[in-house]
Amino acid sequence: MTPNSQYPQVREYLDYRKFLKDFYHQKKESSVDYSFRVFARMADIGSPSHLKMVIDGKRNLTHATLMKYQKAIGFKRKQDSSYFELLVRYNQELDHERKVELFHKIVNEKKKKGLSVLATEQFNFLSKWHYVALYVLVDCKDFVNDVHWISSRLRKKVSPANIEHAINDLLKIGLLEYDKDKGLRQANGALDTPEEIQSMAVIPYHRNMINLALQYLDDGPWNLREFNGGTIPMNKETLIQLKEKIRELRKEINEMTEQLDDVTDVYQLNIQLFPLTEVNQ
Repeated sequence: MTPNSQYPQVREYLDYRKFLKDFYHQKKESSVDYSFRVFARMADIGSPSHLKMVIDGKRNLTHATLMKYQKAIGFKRKQDSSYFELLVRYNQELDHERKVELFHKIVNEKKKKGLSVLATEQFNFLSKWHYVALYVLVDCKDFVNDVHWISSRLRKKVSPANIEHAINDLLKIGLLEYDKDKGLRQANGALDTPEEIQSMAVIPYHRNMINLALQYLDDGPWNLREFNGGTIPMNKETLIQLKEKIRELRKEINEMTEQLDDVTDVYQLNIQLFPLTEVNQ
């Protein structure tokens, strides 16, 4: 935020409601007379609580109110006004595939202005199966820092070019670092990713893993896999308990495997629980 700006820099945001909240607080700090009622008057909106409800996520912006908000905010540059509109479309989009498209448009707009953004790399790590697999594979005792070797170890399902791209992304976000002996190694520290990106990456991540499981169901050696399942009765109380047990099991397995000293392979564990009947709410 520049010292003399009348509003926060909108291109620094991924959430238009957060931008509106910061905008309102900055205007309030600049003028004690500024209020939700003043904003509503400047936007030519009848309800003085409209902005508060939008910030709190209780209302969305329509095309008509979007234009009124842009007027009340008073963007000095058309590019900022257009970016705000893009944010609104992105945050309010319900279709996941379309939301991902808008996300990448936002990141590209940020990069045009030279803003340092790692959102794409973070999204790739959380959504693309080979990013996670590569990160774990680096810890294997026989790891070789060669894209062709890595491609072969990943059953040639990822091209050497895509592997090189993934390595560069993982280096950028600090999950991998160069090592003089192995070439690469896992870096210490956790990935600090905005919740918005995490939630958006969930669907493609699980879709990718389910598709991989389907492929391995057809062509993988049975002694190297475990596919199991059961159809069970359920009620709301038991569902809550069962979901917690699944989380505990996954945590227990993570703790069992994360400290291994002689890692030789990378496996994927999928645990799925979903309704086969129309759920009574």
